[in-house]
Amino acid sequence: MLPQPLAPLLLPVAAVALNFIVLLCCARMRFAMPRTTLRCLAFAALTIAMLHAGVTPTQTPDLGASAEYRFARGAVQIAWWLLAASTIMAVVRLYYTINDRTRQERFTLDVAEVVAYLTAAVAIVADVFDIPLKGVLATSGAVAIVLGLALQSTLADLFSGFVINATAPYRVGDRIVLDDGSEGSVREVTWRATHVLKSNHDLIVVPNSAIAKSKVVNASVPAGTHATVVRFQADPVHRPSSVVSALRLAIDSCIGIDPALPANIVTKTVGWQATDYEVTFFVSSDRSSDDTLNVFFDAAHRHLEALSLFHTPADDADASGERSVGRRLVESIGIFGLLSREEKEQLASVLQVRELAPGDVLLQAGDVPSAITLIGYGVINASTRLDGGTVDVMRFSPCEYFGESGPIAGVAVGAEISAKTYAIVYELPGAAIAALLKRHPELTHVLAAKLAERERRGQALMEPPRDVPPTPHGLAAWLARGMQALHGMHL
Repeated sequence: MLPQPLAPLLLPVAAVALNFIVLLCCARMRFAMPRTTLRCLAFAALTIAMLHAGVTPTQTPDLGASAEYRFARGAVQIAWWLLAASTIMAVVRLYYTINDRTRQERFTLDVAEVVAYLTAAVAIVADVFDIPLKGVLATSGAVAIVLGLALQSTLADLFSGFVINATAPYRVGDRIVLDDGSEGSVREVTWRATHVLKSNHDLIVVPNSAIAKSKVVNASVPAGTHATVVRFQADPVHRPSSVVSALRLAIDSCIGIDPALPANIVTKTVGWQATDYEVTFFVSSDRSSDDTLNVFFDAAHRHLEALSLFHTPADDADASGERSVGRRLVESIGIFGLLSREEKEQLASVLQVRELAPGDVLLQAGDVPSAITLIGYGVINASTRLDGGTVDVMRFSPCEYFGESGPIAGVAVGAEISAKTYAIVYELPGAAIAALLKRHPELTHVLAAKLAERERRGQALMEPPRDVPPTPHGLAAWLARGMQALHGMHL
C-alpha cells in the first residue's frame, strides 16, 4: 500500500505509464491518423488525471511536502511537458502528411521540433525545478557567445537555411539553376545545406549561406512551360537577317518546340570574329528539353550550310556550283557511303530539282516512292493519322533525305510527307538506283542493313508488313529479299 501522501499521484503516474505504452505501440502503427489520435487521447487522459490530483504543469514545488511526494510530482510534471512537446509535433506532422508536404517541409518540421522541446526544457527548469531563469540566461548567454565565435560558418548556414525555408524560393522537387551554371532538382534542404541532384545523378551539396548570397533561378515556378534560351554564334560574313531566317527554319525543324507559344530571335552582338544570337523558344511538355536542344543545334547548322550553298556570288552560280550542291547532297546519304567519288558524281548529275510551296504534298501514306528525295533548302514534314487527327512524327532539314525504301526495296512509306516551308528538293530517280545495284549487286545486303538501321531509328518511315520480324536482322533480311525481287538479282 502506498504511503498516504503519494496516493493522489497514483492516477497521474498510471496515466504517464499509459502514455509511454501508447508511444511504444504507435511506433509499430503504419497509418498516421489513428496513431496521432491515440496519442492525443492518451495525453488528454494524463492531463485530466493530473488536474484531478490537483497537479498543474506550471505549479512550483511544495517545499512543505515530503521528499517522495515532491519527487513523484516533479517526475509527472516533467513527463507531461515532454509528452506535450511530442504530441504537438505528432499533430504538426499529421497536418503536413495529410497535405503531402512532409518531404518539402522537413526543415520546418525540424525547427518546430527544436522550438517545442526547447520550450518544454525551459518550462521544466523554471516551473518544475524552480530555478531562476536570469542566472540560466546569463550563463547560457556567455556560452552562446563563445560557441557563436567558434561556429560562425555553421551558424550562418543554419540561419540561412531557416530563411530559405521561411521564404521558400524553392522547394524539394523544384528544378533550379545555380549561380555557377549547375542545374538540377532539389532533393533535400537540411539545416546546413541544400542537396541538388544533377541530370547525370551527381549530387551537389551547397551550403545554405552560399545559396543565400547567390542568384538562384527556379525553373519550376511559376507552374507551366518555361522558355528555353540558347546562345548561337555565326560567322560575321553572313548578314544577321539571313542568319535569323536560318534560325527560324531551325525552329520549324524541331517537333519538340511548341508552335503555340511564340519563339524569339535577337541579334545580341556583332563582332569581327563572330555574331552572337539569342534564341528563345518553348519546349512542348511531352518532349525532352535536352533532345530538343540537340535537334535544334543540328538543324541550325544544316540551315546555315544551306545558306552558304544557295547564297553564293553571281559569278560562282554556274553549272559546276550546281553540281557541287548535288554532290554534297548525295554524299549526305549514308547508304551510299561505300561508293566511289566518280559514282557519286554520276548520281549527282541525274538529280532533278523541285521547288515546293508550304503545304505541297510529296508522298501520301502508303505510296511507294519512285525516287530518293534530298532536301537542299527549307523544312519537310512527315505526319501520320492518329485518333482522327494528324500527328507530326519527323521533320527533315537540308542534307537529309527520305523515300529511299521505294527505289531500293519497293517498300511504301507509312507517313504523309509535305513541305512545311518553302523548300528546294533534289530527287534521285529510281532508275539510277536500279542501274547502280545492277553494277554492284554486292551492295544489296549492305544497303538492306543500313536501311533497316534507319528504320530502327525512325528515319526511314517505312511501312513493312506485320509478319516481318521486328529485329534488325529480320528486317534487313526481308529488305534484301525485296531488293533482289525488285531488281531481278540472284545472289
